[in-house]
Amino acid sequence: MFVDFTKGHWLTMYRNRFPAGAPPLEMRVMTRDRRDGVALADDLPNYDGLSGKFMLRLIAAWIAMGLRRPEITLGKTVRKSH
Repeated sequence: MFVDFTKGHWLTMYRNRFPAGAPPLEMRVMTRDRRDGVALADDLPNYDGLSGKFMLRLIAAWIAMGLRRPEITLGKTVRKSH
């Protein structure tokens, strides 16, 4: 599952949607936005916002993409011109 929005490059991904054998989780970010009553385990670092390590990796990935936002066509209807 992911969410795409028009201006940006953020994808929200949920761990239980990935197949077995996916890389292990490293951290949880933006935990302040979780629903009331949701308790987080202490198995990973939990950050209320974005960690410095996360931001560095995000910027490095964006640079590797040529500072562009690729178009995501998954789930979009392709219209054919007549």
